[in-house]
Amino acid sequence: MSILSYLKITRPFNGVMSMIAVYIAALVAGVVSLSNLVPSLQLVFAMLATFFISSFGMVFNDIFDIEIDKINKPKRPLPSGKISLKVANIYGVLLAIVGLAFAYFVNFYAFGVAIVATVLLYAYAAKLKKVMLVGNIVVSFLVGLTFIYGGVINFNFLGVIMLAFLAFLANMAREIYKTCEDVVGDKKEGVRSLAIKYGVVRAKMAGSVFIILAVILSIVPFIIRLFGLPYLIVVTVADLVFLMAVFSDINTSAKMVKLGMNLALLAFLLGALIVI
Repeated sequence: MSILSYLKITRPFNGVMSMIAVYIAALVAGVVSLSNLVPSLQLVFAMLATFFISSFGMVFNDIFDIEIDKINKPKRPLPSGKISLKVANIYGVLLAIVGLAFAYFVNFYAFGVAIVATVLLYAYAAKLKKVMLVGNIVVSFLVGLTFIYGGVINFNFLGVIMLAFLAFLANMAREIYKTCEDVVGDKKEGVRSLAIKYGVVRAKMAGSVFIILAVILSIVPFIIRLFGLPYLIVVTVADLVFLMAVFSDINTSAKMVKLGMNLALLAFLLGALIVI
């Protein structure tokens, strides 16, 4: 029972990426100015709320997925026995409480959004992920909501909505690709995914549609002058990675999409920071 196991189960990289997404959205929404990039206390609380609530979601996802993970991901902390189910439940609840506490100190609306996100994350882990497409839509909606969260501080959503939509499309592709990887374990646990219902090939095609839409629409922030040339250069690299995912084997596609999403996040950051 090591500290590393408690860190690993929260997938801290995902939490940090969520914090960066909130910060980028705050830049786009004008919460942070280019002349002063130091986040306000409100923004720090919003970023921390996102991190802890994301971590809560990861823990409960593993709690409900323990039987599937014994097949698909046996080295994870729960299926390997490094953390017990009882301790994981307590740990997850504590993470949620801390996350909601930080959200409370942002403002009333940020607290409300955090409650909704917490409920959806639990519902996704407990039930919705087993319902074909519904689980994929919910988790992708939450990824997009991370960008919206950066605008909740000053209620400026005009620019961040486009970023949220692009994030939603890319994550939908990743979610569908992941179901193609997890067919064996999902069948055992009664998960109704596109890959199980219609086959891996058709599910991969469906995921690719979302990727292609994301690639096509990724130029819009440049066209509407939300972002400048630095964004266009880096997002083009991200788009190439996304397109490589479309033509890669199913074991590689989800990883390629995740890489593409991280590059797109970098493009958003540079676009918000460098106006040329």
